[in-house]
Amino acid sequence: MHKYILYTRQCFIAAALLILIVTPLIAEENTEEPKWIQTPDVVYVGTPYDVVSEMLHMAQVNKNDLIVDLGCGDARILVLSAQKYGSRGIGYEIDPDMIRASRRNVEKNNVAELVQIIQADIFTVDISKADVLPVYLLPEMNLRLLPQLETLKPGSRLVFHNYDLEGFVPDIKVEVVSNEDNSIHTLYLYTTPLKRAR
Repeated sequence: MHKYILYTRQCFIAAALLILIVTPLIAEENTEEPKWIQTPDVVYVGTPYDVVSEMLHMAQVNKNDLIVDLGCGDARILVLSAQKYGSRGIGYEIDPDMIRASRRNVEKNNVAELVQIIQADIFTVDISKADVLPVYLLPEMNLRLLPQLETLKPGSRLVFHNYDLEGFVPDIKVEVVSNEDNSIHTLYLYTTPLKRAR
C-alpha cells in the first residue's frame, strides 16, 4: 500500500511539472509579438458583418467545424463564427498591426479558447484540416491557393467573397446587399472536391 501511494504521488508530481513546463510554451506561441516579415499582397478591407453572417450560413457552419481564415484581418469572421456556432478557428495573417488588432478582438469577445491567430504567409500554411474556408482575396491570389485547396478533405466548404475561383464551378452563387455599406456583395460556395468548368 505504501509503495502504491508513493508511486501515485510521483505520477502526480510528474504531471504537475509537465503542466508547468508546457503551459508557458503554449502561452508564448499564442502571444508572441508579431514582427515585420514582408509587405502584404493586398490592403485589408473588412467584410461587412451582415455579409460575414451570410457566408457562415452558406457554409452551414457548426460547432464541430474548424474555420481557417487566410488573411484574417481583424478576425471578425472567426470571432463571429465562434460566438454564433461555437466553432474553432485559426486565422493566418502577415501584417503585424492586423495581428495585434485580431488578437485584441479575440480577447475582447472572449473567444480565445476557440480562436488562434498565427503570423504566417498564407501561401505556405497547411490548410488540410479545414472544414470551412472563407476567402476574400484578389482573383490571381485565389488561383495561387490551388495547391493548398487540393489538400482539403472531401466535403470541405469554401466561400469566396466577390471574386470566384476561376476555372471552377460553384455550387451556389448569391448576391447580398449589405446594410452596412449599401453595396452588392457576390458570394460563391464551393465544396471539395472542386468541380472544374468545362
